[in-house]
Amino acid sequence: MLLLNTDVNCREQHEIVRSAAGWYYFTHHLVEVTGPDACRLLDRIYVSNIAKLAPTRGRYTMMLTEEGIPQDDCVIFRVDEEKYWVSTLHCPRTLKMLEEYSDGLDAAFRKITKEVDMYAVQGPNAHDMVQSLVSTDLTQLKRFQIVSDKIGDMEVKIAKAGYTGESGYEIYCAVADAPAIEAVLEKASPRFGAKKVDEFDVEAYTLATEAGFVLVTDIDEATPFETGMDWTIDFAKEDFLGKVAADEAKAQPPKQKLVGITVDEPFTKVHGGPYGGCVSKNGEQIGRVTKFTYGFTIGKWVGFALVKAGSAEPGEHVNIDWDVDAVVAPSLCFLQK
Repeated sequence: MLLLNTDVNCREQHEIVRSAAGWYYFTHHLVEVTGPDACRLLDRIYVSNIAKLAPTRGRYTMMLTEEGIPQDDCVIFRVDEEKYWVSTLHCPRTLKMLEEYSDGLDAAFRKITKEVDMYAVQGPNAHDMVQSLVSTDLTQLKRFQIVSDKIGDMEVKIAKAGYTGESGYEIYCAVADAPAIEAVLEKASPRFGAKKVDEFDVEAYTLATEAGFVLVTDIDEATPFETGMDWTIDFAKEDFLGKVAADEAKAQPPKQKLVGITVDEPFTKVHGGPYGGCVSKNGEQIGRVTKFTYGFTIGKWVGFALVKAGSAEPGEHVNIDWDVDAVVAPSLCFLQK
C-alpha cells in the first residue's frame, strides 16, 4: 500500500483542489434512458423518487439487490422531459436491470459512454473558472442540476456536482471535442491558480475519503440502515427493486455500523476492502476496515470500518491490524452528500 503522506505529488494535487482548483478528465459510465415511460422504468429500479425530478435536475440514489443490499450508487439527471442520464460505475449491471424491469413500458436505453466525455473542475476557485467559460449564470444552479451551454462553439452540458467535498462542476462534451475542452481548461488555469490533477489518486481516495464520501465498494454487504444511506430511500414509493427487504431491514435494529476512523501514527499500513484490516477491541474482533488513505488536509490517516453495532462509541480507541491505535470518529463519516 502506498504511504500517501510521503507522496509529494499526491499531496500537491490534493492541496491544489482544497486551496484553489483542480481539474481532471473522468467519465463515469453513462446510460441514457428515453421515452414516455423512462421515469417509470427508473422508479422500478432505484430507491429514490425519480418522478419528482424536474427537467435539468439530478439526484443521488441507489440500486438494491432483492435482498436489500446496495449494488450501485449513482446520480440520475433528467436532462430533458423524456430523457435521463444515469451516471454510474456499474454499466453492465445497470443495463441488465433496465432490461429486466422494462416489460410493458415505452422506454429505450443505451450506453453513451463512448459518445460523451466529462471533465470535473473542483475547488474554491472552480466556480469562477467555469463561469469564465460559459454564459449560464452558475450562481443559479442547484446541486445536481445540469444545463446546456457552449464553450466556444462547442456544445456542452454543465452540472453542479463533484466528489471531492469542494464546490465544483462537471463539463460534459462530445468525445470529439474533448481535446479542445482540455486545451481551454489548460489556458484558463493560470488565472485561477488551477492545475490538472490525477482523478484516481486524488479524487477517488484522498479527497473523497477525507470528506466522508463512500462508494458501494466501501460499504460491502451492509444494508443502507447500517451505513447511514437510508436517507436515499423513498419508502412512500409503491415499489422498487429490493423494497420488501428494505422494509424488513428498517423494522430491525442494525447488526453493524459504518464508522469513520482516524490514525495518528504517521507510518502505518492498513488495507481496506474485502481483506481489510481487522478492527478489534479488548482482544475481540469487532469489524474490519473497508477503506483507508491519508487525509492531507487534516494530517492523519482516515478511512471507514464496518463494526458490530454497539461495539464501539465515538471517541473510543480500538486496534487495527498491528495494534495501531485508531479513533472511531463520526466527524469523518459524513454519509450524506
